[in-house]
Amino acid sequence: MSSPLAVLEVIIDNSGVAGPIEDMLPAGVRRRQLGVRTLFLGMLLALADDRPAQLTRVHQALTALPHADQARLGVIADWETGPHQLTYRQVEHTFALITRALAKDEPDGAPARHLQAACDQLLEATIPAAHARDSVLPGAKDADEGVIGGADVAGRESPAGGVAGGALVGEVPLGVGGVPVSRR
Repeated sequence: MSSPLAVLEVIIDNSGVAGPIEDMLPAGVRRRQLGVRTLFLGMLLALADDRPAQLTRVHQALTALPHADQARLGVIADWETGPHQLTYRQVEHTFALITRALAKDEPDGAPARHLQAACDQLLEATIPAAHARDSVLPGAKDADEGVIGGADVAGRESPAGGVAGGALVGEVPLGVGGVPVSRR
């Protein structure tokens, strides 16, 4: 396994977002070749390589991995006709499923609760363990519990109350970095 890939896998796994999002996706007749975890890895690989996280770049990043990593991550799968490498269309399809699963029914200008929680959990997972408890965000849970400011990606509320990311945490409206937002 390549080293930058290993670091990104740890971030995604520590965030705990891939499994709950995967569970939110509709089941098809056959199993999808591209899982949520692998798509997120492709996005992070593209960004880590100073490429935009466009779906074509995500596909390129995944298909450029060493063969062993591609096989392990499902980028190459065994089909009845032989090995099959992930297509751009499969990347696009999985991304569309995730987008629909995390979207709001009625857009109101704010991010959907599940989407914001997933972003918060991924960001929190990038903080080294030695600094994970240095947060000054009111209402933030311990990083090892996988919940920030009220709700995790599965939508479970924390005992601290509030909704994750940029909405009400406790009773104080917070913006990026925990800075209070004025109510105009």
